[in-house]
Amino acid sequence: MAVVAVAATACGTRAHNRAVEVATAHGNAGKVTCSNGIGGMHPRTPDFVCDVRTGDATCDELSVHRYGGRWHVVVRRRGVDCVLPA
Repeated sequence: MAVVAVAATACGTRAHNRAVEVATAHGNAGKVTCSNGIGGMHPRTPDFVCDVRTGDATCDELSVHRYGGRWHVVVRRRGVDCVLPA
């Protein structure tokens, strides 16, 4: 049962690791942390929310998702608290 939960959330998977890499390569040099995949019924195409640290207590929030075999990054918000959504 635990294996199913991990697979469904994409936590620690190749997709999660790739989302962190893509967010890191987006041009911000700070520490990157990403949520578990929130792809719902499509675990092979998960969406991630990533925080990229830009200051002592501020982050840029990125949306990272895979569509059509390519990874896409969109800046959702800038200068926000470094807290990922639950």
